Amino acid sequence: MTDRPHVVMMVANDISNDSRVLKEAAAIAETGLRVTLLGVSRDGRLSMDSLDGRAVMARLPGIFTLRDSRSRRRARRRSRRLLGAYLPKDQTARRAAITVRRAELRLRIRRRWARRLRGRFLQIAFLGMRARHALTGLESRAFTTGWRLWDGLVARVPWRAKWPSVVPEAYDYELIFKAVIDELAPDVVHAHDMHVIGVAVRAAARAKLAGRTMKVVYDAHEYVPGIARYGARTPRFIAAWANHERDYIRAVDRVVTVSPAIAERLQVEHKLADRPEVVLNTPDLPDSITVEDDIRSRIGLPADVPLLVYSGGITIVRGIETAIRALPSLPGVHLAIVAVPTPHQPAVGVLRKLAIEVGVADRVHYLHPVGPREVTGFLATADAGIIPMLRAPNHEMAMPNKLFEYSLGGLPVLVSDMASLKEFVGRHGIGEAFEAGNSTDFAAKAKLLLSRTETYRERLADPAYRREVAWSGQAGKLRSLYGELLGTDLTVAEKPWRRQLLIGPVNAGGQAWQLARALERHEPSISAQSLQLDADDHDRPADITVLRSEHRPRTAWQIGLADHLQREVTHVLIEAGRSLLGEGLAMSSGQDLPLLDRAGIKHALLLPGPEDRPSPEELREILAGYDGPRFVSDPGVLAQVDDLEWLPLVVDLENPASVRPVMQRPVPVVATTRSGDEPVPAVVDAALTGLAERGVIEYLQVSPRDGSAAWMREVDIVVDDLFLGSYGTLACQAMAAGRVVVGQVPKDVRERLPAELPIVQASPDDLAAIIEQLAGDRTLARLTAADGPRYVRELHDGRRSVEVLLPFLA
Repeated sequence: MTDRPHVVMMVANDISNDSRVLKEAAAIAETGLRVTLLGVSRDGRLSMDSLDGRAVMARLPGIFTLRDSRSRRRARRRSRRLLGAYLPKDQTARRAAITVRRAELRLRIRRRWARRLRGRFLQIAFLGMRARHALTGLESRAFTTGWRLWDGLVARVPWRAKWPSVVPEAYDYELIFKAVIDELAPDVVHAHDMHVIGVAVRAAARAKLAGRTMKVVYDAHEYVPGIARYGARTPRFIAAWANHERDYIRAVDRVVTVSPAIAERLQVEHKLADRPEVVLNTPDLPDSITVEDDIRSRIGLPADVPLLVYSGGITIVRGIETAIRALPSLPGVHLAIVAVPTPHQPAVGVLRKLAIEVGVADRVHYLHPVGPREVTGFLATADAGIIPMLRAPNHEMAMPNKLFEYSLGGLPVLVSDMASLKEFVGRHGIGEAFEAGNSTDFAAKAKLLLSRTETYRERLADPAYRREVAWSGQAGKLRSLYGELLGTDLTVAEKPWRRQLLIGPVNAGGQAWQLARALERHEPSISAQSLQLDADDHDRPADITVLRSEHRPRTAWQIGLADHLQREVTHVLIEAGRSLLGEGLAMSSGQDLPLLDRAGIKHALLLPGPEDRPSPEELREILAGYDGPRFVSDPGVLAQVDDLEWLPLVVDLENPASVRPVMQRPVPVVATTRSGDEPVPAVVDAALTGLAERGVIEYLQVSPRDGSAAWMREVDIVVDDLFLGSYGTLACQAMAAGRVVVGQVPKDVRERLPAELPIVQASPDDLAAIIEQLAGDRTLARLTAADGPRYVRELHDGRRSVEVLLPFLA
């Protein structure tokens, strides 16, 4: 759908909270390149979203077959026992049976010696059962302890950590992303973090075999061998991912990373020809740091109360416990913890308990995060931001995003003495550094910082500092790198704007096509397109026709359409509540709304004509929760549902009405249509067959696919579907052709129409009588037929429909 260079960015999460990925995608998309973000969905279902109308975000179903298989194999090995797993499944029943039988011995066995012998047997069985229970329990405890010691030992040994066996999810990501990347065939694939570097390199290799060039950019978010160790991040786990990175990093075209220290380490350790490009994790310069929702108002804290803030992920290595332990030495100082992704997580529960233990629970506040663009303003009313991370090789080189979120919001920073952080803060004079993990030193440096906040704020306000660390400068570096890769100059380009309406995806009866053409005829400033998705053939004209065989189940096609929507379309009419993006997304407009809303695309709902009227249950489901404009082409629905606006059907009037005079033949020709393979309703067929046998009419059955305009111009009377309770495209076409139309349109529907409807009223019961009356009273029939073209020109030639849509399209 586009010939612009295409960049695919990949990350092993759901993208939503990864500010670096989002910012880099936006920076590249702003140059006019096509950008697609691929992530992994949390719920195992395909979903799509838009990055402010610039890039498509597709979250692919995350099925970790290899990782889960490894976990099951490990669990099976660790559950094996020499004597069987614990006890037989019938152990409880066996014990109960022995107890009952011993109780009944006296009643059931009369001879004393037999009773005693049987009792001895039961006693031995009972003792044997207890002994087996004790032995299997002892064995189980021994095996469990042994495996625990073994696993703990292996986890601490980084050597020979082969990543295919230690972290098989690296190949799971291949299964998740491979097919979509191959179908998208991008010019550049950008792998964010070590999890997907192998996926990107292998995709480029396949492209080369296919005769295409695919560049690879690797974005090292951190120094992998130095990742902090905690929980599942064991030395062996970290070593496996480091080995995975090492296997592929020399095969990529360019490397990007987050700090000068990491760039230097990567070049030395991997013998890279070029030094990795450093793109800092910085926010953009805020237009204003005044927002309605700020951190003080959220927690209800007066402006004169000292407030420290931490914003980010909550793990043990972030060192937040150090800050909480320091609070007793900082009387009156409050600490706000903005917990990503939520304060309702076990790690926050640990912090709450600690705050209670040290007696500062009333001075520690836990808050939900805000959107990436709102962070700086939200935090700005605090007095200082803290980064108390604990000692770890990766932390020594880190330049976290929160450092710049704090400083661009005017907050002095209190950081632990990690090498890169301490050097940066000291060089710019924007805060203080304390000894990592030392709560006493934290308290001392916090007192110093809070006593000199104005001095730090003056340095933070220096235009030179703000230009250096703002994202606009970092984005320029990234755009220069991409320009070199693609051999072109990339500059920020304004997105062109022109009203473009897309109508789809049903195109029932060709109505989306007809409405699009009417808009272009009567309102040339608006461009309109029709879309029909999952069509079985090309029997109806449409601007975009996607056959069922062409895209199922191609996620890449859906991504392409999503990109077309956000790039080219300003307004969408969603037909029948169906998803524009098709299979893999629930067939409901609710699946499209996040993408449309994020892309700034106005949308409205269009319920179809009566031939395709949804059932009452389907109608309720379509309308539930949708609060945008709602149009309906079926006037019969207006009496059933409030807050609907009638959008008249549009018929093509370029084909002239028949030159054959109506009702001039001795025996009039009466036609009715079959619905696809369905026969004409029996009661209608019987009535018309009876008239034909008597010679009153000539009876003709046609299919709507038999060239509707041709056969309509040759008949005299068209019998519409008598069970619709309304009128649709067929009746409009017949009226436009100057034919007599017979149908069943109730009085309450007719009263809602702005002009008198020239359709002869009939029901299945009196159809024969009505047709016979028309055959006998030719004058009445001709007058009725003559009103048809006038009615259609007034309401159904597209002008009225355009008038109805213009407020929505304004």
